[in-house]
Amino acid sequence: MPTTPKHWNYFLAVEAELVTCTRYVEFSEANFACYSNEFAKLIVLAASEVDSIFQELCAHLNPAVRANKIDEYYPILLQKYPLLTQCEVAIPRHQLVMQPWKHWTTSQRPDWWSKSYNKLKHERSANFSRATLEAALNAASAQFLALQLYHHAVHEEHVCVDFSMRSALFEPKVPDTYKGGTFWNYGDPFDHLRSGGA
Repeated sequence: MPTTPKHWNYFLAVEAELVTCTRYVEFSEANFACYSNEFAKLIVLAASEVDSIFQELCAHLNPAVRANKIDEYYPILLQKYPLLTQCEVAIPRHQLVMQPWKHWTTSQRPDWWSKSYNKLKHERSANFSRATLEAALNAASAQFLALQLYHHAVHEEHVCVDFSMRSALFEPKVPDTYKGGTFWNYGDPFDHLRSGGA
């Protein structure tokens, strides 16, 4: 029986609140600009967790370097995961694919991080319209991806959870999932990029 990965229960708690939002807003590109207090809360929760996971992951990957913020994570993570900015996370039930780190470079952070998370964290009332569905989905998909990278780096195995604890929304773009029996294996999130798959 697999051990529940570190950070997984918190991810499920954030995701459960995100799933509740589908009762009020259809998750589609047409609604990406829709904003709300609930999305603001979820962006801050998910992105703060990404920050925490990446800090732990970078300390594990390169203990000699003290990385405490997103700009400092970039060189460590991209050295280990050169395909990170191309990595996609699927939301099959809504026919969506997110690329949370698509525009991350040495000098630029993705909009959902710099224009939504940071603005909401420091000046929420002045930036309320930045609490969008698109930013919330990117933040949660980044959280989903970050905990997979952390788990694989620390335990040298891919995330595998009891079937009852699988993600309700997210899976790798081309899932390498074991759907038989009682466990759900998420596989390598970079597999489709290495093999040149769609």
